[in-house]
Amino acid sequence: METIVWPVYINSEHTRKEGRRLSLEESVEEPKVREINQALRKLKLQYTVEHNKSFPASWWEKSGRVIVTHDYATKLELLRKIANTIKINRISD
Repeated sequence: METIVWPVYINSEHTRKEGRRLSLEESVEEPKVREINQALRKLKLQYTVEHNKSFPASWWEKSGRVIVTHDYATKLELLRKIANTIKINRISD
């Protein structure tokens, strides 16, 4: 299955209304496409990074997005794995 992942989906600085998909406890403060890229590499998933894309609700901001090919049951499960991996990477850096 292919899924588009925008940084706003896992960003604790945004509200659900602004596009966040995870709870505040599960989400990450200001995630970057680079960090999502590193997390997906660590999770050994196939992905394509598109740096010059804008989340539709904030069309003026080029946050970038990642298209992920995965076998997780839901998009939410994938987002949780990515956010958790980013948290682990930040602690170890």
